[in-house]
Amino acid sequence: MTFTPMNNKSPAIKQVIEGLFPGTLQAIRECKCPACRDPIVIADFVDLLSVREYEISGLCQKCQDKFFNPVGEE
Repeated sequence: MTFTPMNNKSPAIKQVIEGLFPGTLQAIRECKCPACRDPIVIADFVDLLSVREYEISGLCQKCQDKFFNPVGEE
C-alpha cells in the first residue's frame, strides 16, 4: 500500500500550504517529514490513527508525538 500525504488536496490548498510552510511539498515528495526532514518509515507509526495523520500532514511519528503530546502534558 502506498501512502501519499496531501495527494487528495487541491492545487489551491497545496499552494496555501507551501506559502505558509515553505518546503513542505518538496519534503513530502522526497518521503521526508516536512517538520524535521527525517525519512518517513511507515513501520514507525504506532497505530492507524498515526498513519492517517501522516496521510493528512506528512508528519513522522516523532513529530506527531511532539505536536499532539507536548512535554509536560499527560
